Amino acid sequence: MTDASSENITSPYLSEEVTLKKRTPFHTQWAIFKVKAWRILGHHPLCSRYDNHTFKIGSFNFCIGCSMIYSALILYTILFFAVPNVFWYNHYVITILPFTGFGLAILHKLFRLKIKWLKAIFRFIAGFGIGAYCAIVIEVPLWWLRVVLVFLLLAGNNLYGLSRGRNANRRKCSDCPLAEADPPCNPDQNTNIRVRKLYKIIEEELEKTKQKNVEPIPEQ
Repeated sequence: MTDASSENITSPYLSEEVTLKKRTPFHTQWAIFKVKAWRILGHHPLCSRYDNHTFKIGSFNFCIGCSMIYSALILYTILFFAVPNVFWYNHYVITILPFTGFGLAILHKLFRLKIKWLKAIFRFIAGFGIGAYCAIVIEVPLWWLRVVLVFLLLAGNNLYGLSRGRNANRRKCSDCPLAEADPPCNPDQNTNIRVRKLYKIIEEELEKTKQKNVEPIPEQ
């Protein structure tokens, strides 16, 4: 049972049922990918408490932070080669952008932004700043300075990860009332159970196929 405080929380992890349009290996594998996709693409549980961390395209949820950062990195890479006079050789641009991006990343961390579009802008600019930082690494003439810059980037990334904590993407689950529901909401456990059920369906269908292909022994 759920209490009053959990009535407004929606979660797909309260049921272990699996549904398939067709019981074929392909459709089952596709269903398995959809069940596990939140870990790969969304990085946060598909619960209403994490709505401000993801956006949805079709059947899939994507992490706002990672999607914006990677999109910005891809865009900067394109601009790096398409407009080198600005995004490669212009030392003012490739110096200012990293400070801007990293500064906004720090502000995002300090103020824990909740508004989706604002988070998306901050993350996109941070990704653009990382791209500009990589341009600096390429542009500097001294190899040892390149090593130092790469080390600083990796160290900063690790420090940021440590500051967020190991279970940052599940933090809201710790005080969620659905954790005490019957059945309890446990995203990782629920996902593993549904994936096992889908693999079981594949095994059953393969066994049926084997039985159909077994030739009957002719009577003597």
